[in-house]
Amino acid sequence: MCGRLFQSLARQQIFTLYTLPDSIQRLDPQPRYNGAPTQEFVLCRLDENGERSLALLRWGLIPSWAKDARIGARLINARAETVRDKPVFRSAFRARRCLIPANGWFEWKRSGATRQPYFLALADGSPASFAALWEQWSRDGRHLETFTIITTEASPALSEIHDRQPAVVDPDDFTDWLDPATPLDTLQEIIGPPHEGPYEIRPVSEKVNRVSNDTPDILEPPVRNTLF
Repeated sequence: MCGRLFQSLARQQIFTLYTLPDSIQRLDPQPRYNGAPTQEFVLCRLDENGERSLALLRWGLIPSWAKDARIGARLINARAETVRDKPVFRSAFRARRCLIPANGWFEWKRSGATRQPYFLALADGSPASFAALWEQWSRDGRHLETFTIITTEASPALSEIHDRQPAVVDPDDFTDWLDPATPLDTLQEIIGPPHEGPYEIRPVSEKVNRVSNDTPDILEPPVRNTLF
C-alpha cells in the first residue's frame, strides 16, 4: 500500500523530469510534505492534443459510474497484478494513465505492537515517477478529477519495511506509459517487476502519523527515549 506522499518539487525539476516546454500552463501547487488521500497533487498526463501536460488532481479514484464520491477514499491504490482486468480500474488503465512525481513516500514497519514510520525514496535524491490512473466524475453539478497509484510487490530492498510499493516508472518508459495506444502487454511489462532502486530507507519520527503535520521537519529522525 502507498498511503502517504512527499511531493515538494521545484517547477524546474518537474519540467526537466517530463521534458516539458516552458509554454505549459504554470501551476502553483501546495507542497505536500505529508500528503494524504483526498488532497490534490501534481501529475503529468497527455492533454487533448496528445501533448504532455500538468494537472492538479485529487488522490482517491472515483469511477465515472460511482453514485457516491466517498468511494475514492477506498481506491487510493490499484494492484499491478489485477489493474488490467478489475472493473473499477479497467477503463482508466486502457485510456487514462498518468505519472505522479514525488520526492518519496512513507511506509510503516510493524514490530510487535509498534509501527515505525520510514521515508522511502530513490537513493540518488532524484524524483520518482509513480504509475497512476486518472478518472473524471460528475454528478449533481459537481465535477472531480481523481487518481489512484498503482502498486507492485515490494523490491527485496524494501520488503522488510512493507510487502508493497508504488510502481516506479523509468524515464525511458514515460512515452509508452502515457500513450493510450500502447498495447496492454507492454503496459503490464512496465509495471510488472518491482523497481530495484537503489533506495534511501530512512526511519522518521512519529510526526508523520498525523496528517496535520505537513511541514518540512516531517523527516526528522525518531526520538529515542533514554532511561537513567
